[in-house]
Amino acid sequence: MIDTRLFPVLGVSVILGFFALTGFHALQEGRRTREFIRDHEMRSLGMAVSANLDRTAAQYHRVGEELLRDGFLRDWILGGEEDEQELRAFLEDVRARFDMMDASIVSDLTETYYGTDGRTLVLDPDNQERDGWYYLYRDTPGETNIDSWYYPETGQIGMWINVPILDRDGTFLGVTGGGVLAEEFTETLLAFGRLPGVNVYMARHDGQIIYANNTRLVRSGANLDDLWKLPVRDFIPRNVTEGEDAVLEPQGVTGPLLWTSFSREWNTYLVLEKTGEIVSARTRTTAINSALAGGVLTLSFSAITLLIVRAARKRIQEQAQRLEELAGQDALTGLNNRVRFNDIIQRELTRIRRTGEQSCLVLLDLDYFKKVNDTYGHPVGDSVLVTIARVIRENLRDTDHVARFGGEEFTLLLPGTSLEGAWQVAEKVRLAISECSYPGAPDDFSVTASFGVAPLLAERNTEDGSVSLDRVYGEADRALYRAKHMGRNRVETAVA
Repeated sequence: MIDTRLFPVLGVSVILGFFALTGFHALQEGRRTREFIRDHEMRSLGMAVSANLDRTAAQYHRVGEELLRDGFLRDWILGGEEDEQELRAFLEDVRARFDMMDASIVSDLTETYYGTDGRTLVLDPDNQERDGWYYLYRDTPGETNIDSWYYPETGQIGMWINVPILDRDGTFLGVTGGGVLAEEFTETLLAFGRLPGVNVYMARHDGQIIYANNTRLVRSGANLDDLWKLPVRDFIPRNVTEGEDAVLEPQGVTGPLLWTSFSREWNTYLVLEKTGEIVSARTRTTAINSALAGGVLTLSFSAITLLIVRAARKRIQEQAQRLEELAGQDALTGLNNRVRFNDIIQRELTRIRRTGEQSCLVLLDLDYFKKVNDTYGHPVGDSVLVTIARVIRENLRDTDHVARFGGEEFTLLLPGTSLEGAWQVAEKVRLAISECSYPGAPDDFSVTASFGVAPLLAERNTEDGSVSLDRVYGEADRALYRAKHMGRNRVETAVA
């Protein structure tokens, strides 16, 4: 005879077994939630901030090119540094055109500083607090260097461009550069710092923090390695210094998550932290919800459990996809940003290498756009940018691509288009912009744009299949500057 008392025992055993499996599954879901934050959310957030940093670096490298234009500074130093008024007029012209805080030059021949603020100072190697930066720069390889510093009193980041002045034979003659307030990049850091549980840090190569959500860290001269009681920089792989990124867990699986990247151009670490409390809370919430749902559904319908799990995973995938889309999209105009556009360029190069077709790049920059913001205000300026983005899209094919590179600069990729055809497209867009009306602006208000067109040549692709942005955009950028110098509101093509 079967002992009926076994059925309750077996029933309880089965239920406990199901609950044990549900608990195990809940723990696994919590672990996967942390992995998702680590592998997807952190990288998407970091890529978005890094894209703004790279775009800003490209803009300020142009400042350095202007300071070395025509070899004026080189010839002025070699000529005996006689006419300071002529020097300051040149520096002031560059400073004003790029809206810089200042512009200056240091001659290594006389160890003398000249600035647009009217100062002429003889440097003192013993005065490290005032002049140490120059001697440190002189003793390092002569490359363009972008430095940065955060002003907690004003909430802005100042950026300094230092460019070596070389003789024709490569002899070091001095350094020139200037300071710029990076308002747009500062706003980007502040926006990410307002996200729940997210902290943003910038630190020099020695670890000294120059920007943080908590301004007391900047004022106290805190070091990046002190924040988590571990030498964080030692955990960053060497290849990060080549422009890649890494996600770290400096305090193990219960601590914070760090996305970090090192910019060689800026000589600066960029770190995004998702605090351990926020990560643990999300992991805990996921685990608890999974356990409750699993417990109820174990006693009822296992099929519903499967549907809920699938729905949860689908939601995570949608969130990851949305974050990746935001990382490649300009927030104001909805156009591609530089990160996504660079991927599009890479794919197009692969395609034209295979097919032999022609493709062209078009750079366009709005003329005197700063006057629009100064005269009518930033809301009108933003409306103009949104309208122009729409006008550009309306005058392109579905197969064409357009991106906003920041400020008032846009870039077009025209697949399967010859140089002459690209010129015609650019001319059509130019006329559409000049004839467009803008909401919130006076009836007689108009905006013009200058264009640079260049062919995208597959043979300029590097051996490993990647492509240098400077190489791809160089000819179009020079054509754009030629259009600017020739009176603006015109289209110029690359010179063969």
